Amino acid sequence: MRASPLYHSILGVFALLGICKSVVAVDQANPLLSLSTPISRDKQTIPEWDKLGAVIVETDRVFLTAPGEQGQSGAIWTRNSNSYATWVTELTFRVSGGERPGGGLAIWYTGQKEQGPIYGSRDFWDGLGIFIDSMGGQGNVRGHLNDGTINYASLPEPQAQAFAQCPLRYRNTGSMVNLRLTVGSRLLKVEVDGRACFETNKVALPPNYYLGVSAASYDKPDTFELFSFKTTGSGVAESIPQNRKNAQPGYQGQQHPDRNQQQSYIVHDDKSAETIKELSDRLATLQRIAESNVDKIKSLSEDVESLHSIKPLLERLDQRLGRIESIVSRTENQFHGATANMHESTKQNIAAEITRLTEKLDAVDHVIREHTTSLIGTIPESIHEAVKKGGPSIWAAAFVFIAIQGGLVTGYFIYKKRRDDYHPKYL
Repeated sequence: MRASPLYHSILGVFALLGICKSVVAVDQANPLLSLSTPISRDKQTIPEWDKLGAVIVETDRVFLTAPGEQGQSGAIWTRNSNSYATWVTELTFRVSGGERPGGGLAIWYTGQKEQGPIYGSRDFWDGLGIFIDSMGGQGNVRGHLNDGTINYASLPEPQAQAFAQCPLRYRNTGSMVNLRLTVGSRLLKVEVDGRACFETNKVALPPNYYLGVSAASYDKPDTFELFSFKTTGSGVAESIPQNRKNAQPGYQGQQHPDRNQQQSYIVHDDKSAETIKELSDRLATLQRIAESNVDKIKSLSEDVESLHSIKPLLERLDQRLGRIESIVSRTENQFHGATANMHESTKQNIAAEITRLTEKLDAVDHVIREHTTSLIGTIPESIHEAVKKGGPSIWAAAFVFIAIQGGLVTGYFIYKKRRDDYHPKYL
């Protein structure tokens, strides 16, 4: 069967996704720049990481500040620098505490790994800091750049110096917060819980800096827990030329108040044979995956074509259903009309029958009244006539009846007197 256009379209989409993915990032995290699982086996050390300050290490998390203790600070830093040209760092954390906020957290990409007053890390840093705190009374995420000359702690309104920021409710939420930092050639993007926070194309960061996370608690302490930290990347950043070793990262398009002009690095993707080979290998893998799914794609195409062949049948069925619906509607109307007519004629028949029955009842009543009147009028005459015709025989019967009654009364009195005069004799 000839492959359908849908088949070729799906293959094209797979190929495009594979190419884009190979350019942006690799699938697996770099173990040298990520926290492995478990984080620590001895609850003391973290492989490939350095810890500073009041850090408490567990198998599944890192406490950057001791729970419930004020004035604490801690940080963890990668031992290896980040040499990727394009990279993504993703971490999950949780912050809990009292009603009012008491601390802050920072994600770093800097050239130094030292403790200090800025959320557990040093001031005058060289690089990028992503700060999460409630400065100003509202939770927010801010991006700050420093070229090693800015005294951040002395700024009257530090949040006003951020090159970008967004609000964030991160304290006492009952769940973890996911932050994703994407850095590329003239690209810096921050996403929180899958939603865009801020993005700029004016930042160019130098390569081979260290990644770190730090936190500090104040008088009413917050507890900062780090659960995961994963870094993926692709491409190899250019080496720093010798005459630029001391150059600092900059925020292009904005002059720093302490400097007349800022030197910025522009990171380029490596076009070496190694990168081309990596791309070729990924394309070969993609081709094998596509070939293994050819049968499934063909089956999908056949299903789509079957649906197209069924479409005329469905249209005819719809037309038939429309005709049936019309017939049912007409039949229903006719039925309602016949029912209405039948009800009216039935009412007329019942009324006529009731009239006839009423007339018959009136006639019967009249006849009964006439017979009753005639009967009542004739009864006295009948009695008088009977007495008149059988007079002597009736009086004789009455005399005999009275004589019998008198004899019975006389016999009773004689019996009573004899019983009273009787005296029993006892032996």
